Amino acid sequence: MQYSRKIIESVLILMFLFIGAFAQEQTSQGHTEWDNGVINFKSEDGHFKTRFDVRLFINGAYFFENKNELSSGTHLRKGRFAMKTKLWNTWKAEWDMDIAEGVVEVKDMFFSYVGFNNSHIKVGHFKAPVGLNELTSSRYLTFAERAYPMLAFKIGRRTGIEYSKWGSNWNFRGNVFGQTMDTQKNKTFDETGGGVAARFVYSPVFAKDYRLHLGLAGAVINPDNDNNAVSYNSEPETKMGDVEILDTGTIFDVDYTTMVGLEGAFKFKNLSLQSEYIYKGLKRMNGAKDAAFGGGYAFVSYILTGEERPWDETQGEFGQVIPKNNVLGAWEIAARYSYLNLSDTKVGILGGRANNYTLGLNWYANPNMKFILDYTMVQNSENATGDGFIGGDEFSVLHAMAVVFF
Repeated sequence: MQYSRKIIESVLILMFLFIGAFAQEQTSQGHTEWDNGVINFKSEDGHFKTRFDVRLFINGAYFFENKNELSSGTHLRKGRFAMKTKLWNTWKAEWDMDIAEGVVEVKDMFFSYVGFNNSHIKVGHFKAPVGLNELTSSRYLTFAERAYPMLAFKIGRRTGIEYSKWGSNWNFRGNVFGQTMDTQKNKTFDETGGGVAARFVYSPVFAKDYRLHLGLAGAVINPDNDNNAVSYNSEPETKMGDVEILDTGTIFDVDYTTMVGLEGAFKFKNLSLQSEYIYKGLKRMNGAKDAAFGGGYAFVSYILTGEERPWDETQGEFGQVIPKNNVLGAWEIAARYSYLNLSDTKVGILGGRANNYTLGLNWYANPNMKFILDYTMVQNSENATGDGFIGGDEFSVLHAMAVVFF
């Protein structure tokens, strides 16, 4: 805890020193500007640019439950501070940390060369390119939490190298990665984890206002420890209570795992549909049988005030909803179905299955603030007994989140 406090204090000191130093040079060397709620510090020659990415997510949930004990309450979902910088026009770097719940966590830590035409080479700690819902920034998510398969199967941020190339309606990313930049790894042994991942997205525009998004991603991943063990689990699409009801437990004798993601979306003006399916396969050794799990989701959203979800070709993802009016803001209604299956009865792994049905209402008050209200009905199978839960439980949860970022 003392270590975390010192890091937080250091971050704040660096932030204020940077602002002070930059402000002293503004009259002769650069300027500041606001771009849809983001403040940018720019040099006059355009070779240097820095912006902050600060995120404050305040989260609360109330469970309607009578079979298992679930803890309603509030907590700090995210407390992020990041700096994103362009250096000498052809280099970029990002420094990103999270302090939610008093725990310091490394997020994006990388540098990249962007001197090529519509491409970059990135080195450092960042997300592997699998899963549209996973890759979409938390600032732009339609619902308070990502869908089941991203919670259970996400590769997350890994130390690696990536090449990316894009055009006006397509995007490709290829990545070779190792393990995470965490503090728990035993530095006296070689890293055993790592793998490769790639994603290709094609997003043509048909006629006026019609956009299609089709994507395919895949990864091969080695276990992160030398005992060849993996495990997969998930909360019921809320981090409140931190309860993994679906849980495979530890699976041994895993040589490597494979992951395949299929993604699709359709947008017509302010109406959007999006869906994904994630397959997770386990290749095992020492006579153990191979195993497989899967999950998916589909959602529809309609922005009542007419704003649209923009498509960003540099990322191959949908971007931020910007309100037309910062008094009324933008209002959105959405509905999502998601499911996850962590059971493979052929090999005796019974991690449970679940279906979730979510209705959402979002208010984008301005480009820097969003308020989310989700109501989710959860259906669990008899084998959904993670964290000591009674199987076969069905309950619902009202989830609210205030999102501030700048």
